[in-house]
Amino acid sequence: MSPHSTLGDRISALAVLTLQDPRQAARTLLAEGVPLRARTAGLLLVAVVSALLASLQLGTGRQGLDPFSAFMLASPFRAAVVQWLFLALSVVLIHRVGRAFGGRGALADALLIVVWLQLLTLVLQVLQLVASLIAPPLAGVIGLGGFVLFLWLMTAFIAELHGFASRGLVFLGMVLTAIATGLVLGTALILLFGPETFADV
Repeated sequence: MSPHSTLGDRISALAVLTLQDPRQAARTLLAEGVPLRARTAGLLLVAVVSALLASLQLGTGRQGLDPFSAFMLASPFRAAVVQWLFLALSVVLIHRVGRAFGGRGALADALLIVVWLQLLTLVLQVLQLVASLIAPPLAGVIGLGGFVLFLWLMTAFIAELHGFASRGLVFLGMVLTAIATGLVLGTALILLFGPETFADV
């Protein structure tokens, strides 16, 4: 990217490149030299905005949520904290699991790719929120499409971060890690809040 382009132009160009060639986009992003302070601030910012959007989108539909989700989304601050913890855990898992399988990615770089992909996800959240107001069925399509897109991009970015050649194996590792993490967190929540936490899930 040209050093004379504005920040907005650089972000827009990187977003387009992310959709066209995710691995090249990952290399470009990691070469930007974003300061660690900006990366950590970015994680907090995307967590807060994502929580606010989720609270707005589900503001009129909490009656269909499980007790734990309803409890979290009842307070935007609480939702932001949980979202930040989830993203921080994702950063650590991307770094540690990748390193365990021979990856070379640094923790700070794992943080950067999580912030970037979450930033793109915010755009989809906004579109989904607007769609839920004017065409609810479209909101579901956007949500599903956004989830698939996120998985595809995350797979490519993790592969590039750690220098892995096979995206298929990276995706498999993501799935297994998510299952294992879900089991651990689910057990912890049951111990903390009781079995009724997942009574309506």
